[in-house]
Amino acid sequence: MNLSPENFNNELLDLREMLKSHKLYNKINSIESLKLFMENHVFAVWDFMSLLKSLQFHLTCVRIPWVPSENPYLARLINDIVFEEESDLNELNLPKSHFEMYLEAMHQIGADTQNIYQFLNL
Repeated sequence: MNLSPENFNNELLDLREMLKSHKLYNKINSIESLKLFMENHVFAVWDFMSLLKSLQFHLTCVRIPWVPSENPYLARLINDIVFEEESDLNELNLPKSHFEMYLEAMHQIGADTQNIYQFLNL
């Protein structure tokens, strides 16, 4: 499989369209339903970051001594995603992870963050 950026993006077009029209969007129709969604979805946001870091560990070089990746296209893709996920800029132009931004959004709408913080503390 050729994992060049062009091929990768083309492979995802149909999946993107399915995601855009997912029926879940119609279910989030109030602040209360949004809170409930976020209180559960925050675990998926954390899990995505953990999976991404695992991919970075296995598909790029994060060890010393450094050696080139076997697939530079894949290494770049993973590292680009990690860069955005770990150190994007928030609305105040401050670097924050998407996970931290998600938690801040939960606080802003009054969603319960007790379960995710308890999970992280374990």
